[in-house]
Order: sequence, then structure tokens, then C-alpha cells
Amino acid sequence: MQRILPNKSQALGFLAALIFLNVVGAAVQTQFNIGHLLALGIEVPFSKRLTTTLQDIVYLQPLFGIIFGIGFLAAMIVGSYIAGWVKILPDLVFALAGFAAMGATLFSLKAAFLLTPIGAAREWDGFLSLCVVGALSGYAFSIVAARLNRTA
Repeated sequence: MQRILPNKSQALGFLAALIFLNVVGAAVQTQFNIGHLLALGIEVPFSKRLTTTLQDIVYLQPLFGIIFGIGFLAAMIVGSYIAGWVKILPDLVFALAGFAAMGATLFSLKAAFLLTPIGAAREWDGFLSLCVVGALSGYAFSIVAARLNRTA
């Protein structure tokens, strides 16, 4: 019988990956929004870009974490089963699961609200960038959980 609850290394790996997902995802979202302002001809100095990014990381964190954390959690659980079943390239499995989690969450938001509430995902490059953040987060989960599991 397989273990249902995560072990300590998996829980800490998920927490680290979720923090990474939130921080980098919020930063990507902010930079795409600022990019749209620049495309309109509005000048945004570097200091303003930096402060806006930091503010968005702090204030967007709870909402971003809830929205994407649920999908990411489901993806890491499914990824754990697939990685245990396949037994090769677990890092790739978790990266693909993170990519799919971001994509599925963004598609679900669009279907639920009939618009894309995450501004960066309104165009294909922003959508793909956020999915890559999900993939990197899945990879981070795999690496952190494996390292903690080896040291435990």
C-alpha cells in the first residue's frame, strides 16, 4: 500500500517550490504588465520597475499562492504517482507536471471568468512564460525533495 500523506522532505520541497512559484510568477506577471506600459510609450524608470516588482511580490503573493498553489499541489501529487510508476527522469515528470498545472489553472480561470484575470497570460508569450515558471517550480520540488530525502 502506498503512503498517502507526504513525508517531511516532500512537504518541505513543496513549500520551497510554492514560494519559488509565487515570487517568480508575480515578478513575471509584473514585468509583462510593465512591458505593456512601455509598448504604449509610457516611460518606466528602472527604480520604478524594481519597486513595483517588489510590491507585487509582497501583495500579490497570497492571491497568487492560493490560485496557483491548489493546481500545483494537485500536479505534484499526480507527478509523484507518475514518477513512482515510470521510475526514470523524475525531475522531468515534475517539471512537466508544474508546466501542466500552470496551463490548466490559467485555462480554468479563463473558462470560469470568461476573461484572463492574470494580465501576463493574455498573450501567448506571457502564458508560456508563466507555464515555464510552473515547470521550473516542479523541477525545484523534485530537486529539493530528493536532496532532503537523501540527507534524512
